[in-house]
Amino acid sequence: MSSSLNSIKLNIIGKPNSGKSTLFNSLLGEDISPVGDEYGLTKKIYRDSFKYKSHEFIIVDTPGMRRRRKIIDKNEIKRNTEVVRLVKDVDIIILLIDSQESITRQDFKLADIAIRKNKILFFVFNKIDIIEDKRSFKKKINKYLELNYSKFKYINIEYISAKKNIKITNLLSNIINKKKALTTLIQKQKLNNFIDLLQKKGVYPKINKIEIKPKYIVQLENEIPKFKIFLNTKKKAPQIFQKFFDNSFRNYFQLEGIPIIYNFISSKNPFSS
Repeated sequence: MSSSLNSIKLNIIGKPNSGKSTLFNSLLGEDISPVGDEYGLTKKIYRDSFKYKSHEFIIVDTPGMRRRRKIIDKNEIKRNTEVVRLVKDVDIIILLIDSQESITRQDFKLADIAIRKNKILFFVFNKIDIIEDKRSFKKKINKYLELNYSKFKYINIEYISAKKNIKITNLLSNIINKKKALTTLIQKQKLNNFIDLLQKKGVYPKINKIEIKPKYIVQLENEIPKFKIFLNTKKKAPQIFQKFFDNSFRNYFQLEGIPIIYNFISSKNPFSS
């Protein structure tokens, strides 16, 4: 992420007819990207910018992305490739989902792309104004994602109506807050306190009856939070331990919904590199 704190690059992605162009136009306050009931109306990429709370938002509206096996038009395949390529050039990804539709494998695939590229990801459920029991709906969605998406701690969840301009400013404020969270610097003593707490709890996952434990942790200079963790073993940290550590770390430091990079060092000497 190369943009300054006061400049936020934002990409809106999702399936066709989820309301991406409506949100794009709503954010800009004018009709630029085409909207309508026709399926897959947006055929090209639209870019523009606006200001909110002293931040400049550079936003991109993209064509809807369907599952590849459903595509027969070569131009649509080319557009999809371009949308995926654009993910690496932005700070924030908004995955827009129609609240009247179920979350699909395609949504999770798009989310995975953003997470793999270490982007801040928002699951934004559009057309919330049409849902009658909003509280029950939100509770159901949050529970579903927590139980069915292994990267739940990586994401942010918002509910809006692009057409009725509901909760749009709330979404923008949360985007700003998450962008600021990328500048988080954690004091060495606090990192040590976290390791001490894990040691006291003694609840590490066991691999072949052997506990893999973190012994020492340092934060590296980086554009997103990055940490080097020294372990008590020469063996590579298994996925079950990495997930355990990530969940514990995010909960302790309240760093949910942003990318974090961990470099697990397998060495019995915690000060070796």
